[in-house]
Amino acid sequence: MVDSLELGLFVGIAIAAIIGILLYLLIHRVFVGRLERWKELELSKEVSRVLTHERPIVKGKISEELYPLIYRQVGNLADLHFIGNPIDYIAFEGLSDARDNKIGTVKVKFIEIKNGASASLSYPEKLVRDAIENRRVEWSEVFINK
Repeated sequence: MVDSLELGLFVGIAIAAIIGILLYLLIHRVFVGRLERWKELELSKEVSRVLTHERPIVKGKISEELYPLIYRQVGNLADLHFIGNPIDYIAFEGLSDARDNKIGTVKVKFIEIKNGASASLSYPEKLVRDAIENRRVEWSEVFINK
């Protein structure tokens, strides 16, 4: 026969277990709810940041990639070469025709793609532009001996 002390101990443990489970469920529900609201808020902030700060960058990258489609209307696409950094393209206007016909002249054109009214050159892009405009440009040939 179970004596009253063992029965009391069993009931106490059962009550403590039930209270523990109820507290766990209550705390879990409160914190999971707060966590979900926090995640939604942070996600909303990140989406807003991406839309305001990253969208122009993405649009610029797309513009740089699509520029050859526009250039094809005004020049020979074979004359256009992507550089990427610090400028986007170099066009050797007339090179394809001169190569094919063995006669002609070539104009070297440095092209930087900008998108939007507020777009401006970065500092390295300005340095390159200034070097070109001030004719600090030179030709060099490098021969590698075997």
